[in-house]
Amino acid sequence: MTSQAHLNPPDLHSPSPNKTEGNWYAVITLSITAFVLVTSEFLPIGVLTAIAQDLNISIGTAGLMISLPGVMGAFAAPLVSVWAKSLDRRYLLIGLTAVMVVANFVTSLSQSFEIVLASRFVLGIAIGGFWATAIALSGRVAPAHLPIAKATAIVMAGVTLATVLGVPIGTWLSELYGWRSAFLITSIIGAIILILECIFLPRLKPTSAIKLSDLPALFIDPQARKGLVIILLIGLAHFSTYSYLAPFFKNVAGFNGATISVLLLIYGIAGFFGNAFAGYSSNINVRYTLAIVGVFLAIVFVGFPMFATHLTGAYLLTALWGFAFGAFPTTANIWMFLHAPQAVEKGMPLFVGMFQVIIALGALIGGYMVDHFSTSILLYSVVAFIAFALLAVFTHSRGLNNPKVQPTNVKTSKVCEAS
Repeated sequence: MTSQAHLNPPDLHSPSPNKTEGNWYAVITLSITAFVLVTSEFLPIGVLTAIAQDLNISIGTAGLMISLPGVMGAFAAPLVSVWAKSLDRRYLLIGLTAVMVVANFVTSLSQSFEIVLASRFVLGIAIGGFWATAIALSGRVAPAHLPIAKATAIVMAGVTLATVLGVPIGTWLSELYGWRSAFLITSIIGAIILILECIFLPRLKPTSAIKLSDLPALFIDPQARKGLVIILLIGLAHFSTYSYLAPFFKNVAGFNGATISVLLLIYGIAGFFGNAFAGYSSNINVRYTLAIVGVFLAIVFVGFPMFATHLTGAYLLTALWGFAFGAFPTTANIWMFLHAPQAVEKGMPLFVGMFQVIIALGALIGGYMVDHFSTSILLYSVVAFIAFALLAVFTHSRGLNNPKVQPTNVKTSKVCEAS
């Protein structure tokens, strides 16, 4: 069964089965939920300096606002999936969205960093729980004629839109009205989404329950594990530095808030193109696509301290960074679908948990380096992660190319059936 799954990866272009309850309003609502959730998670990146100054803490300490949701999300992703069992996923999504609304509202009112951290910790429940279920649900909430790949792309478009608009707009609002206003408006938008979910989301009874013993499915698959090593190293390099991108522009380069917003917008737009590139390139060779991502990030990290202090260099390197990271999560997911399709459904919650650990650990590493050394030293140091990732691509994973698709009557894999 395993060998057959590797020979015939899931047909991601086939129509989704059993989706009679799906509709356009539902899938768009899920996409907007993803937009608000990702904006909530990474909003502190654009306002980190303002928060640190207002609450009289260091920038590295303020970075805990990114680390803590990651820590909680790492636990929530697998645990919520196991706990939910036979619970209608419609109610699960509504509940997780409500948690996000409350967490952002509390953050917007907080006068102490301790309360801020508590609210961000709670936000991690919504983040981990949502991503552990959203991808599998995307096919079921969409119209019956819409292919699974397109339904998933619509949901993931909310993520890209959050990097293009969410974080830059949050930075702009912070400049005009203070950093708390950004969290308050995010909470209000979340409340509107909550109403839309109650109206448009169909009933989403689970097709099967996930047990604790199912969670390590991807981690025990040899081919998936090779990809996980590369993904871990590249992810650590990115998230150690990305959290402190805006402080670098403000404190090292001396750019004003409007310029920083434009740079973050360029980052997000480039991510669109990176995502498109990954879909095309990974179809040819997913391993080499990860190598390209690694090389681009290495160029960024080496060049940033020298050239990103000037506008032209900042524009070019920020665009390259956005392009590389835009390709990264898509490539990571495609690796799993191609090389371990039989393990994706049950292993996805722990895979999501690993991503949240990478975000949290990266923010902690970056915070320590920024507080005790400098942002420039941080950028140079993470090149080591990229170097080990590239080494793994061409040694540990050498020869692992995309499986050849052979003619088959089987339309979908377990992953597609579950969706």
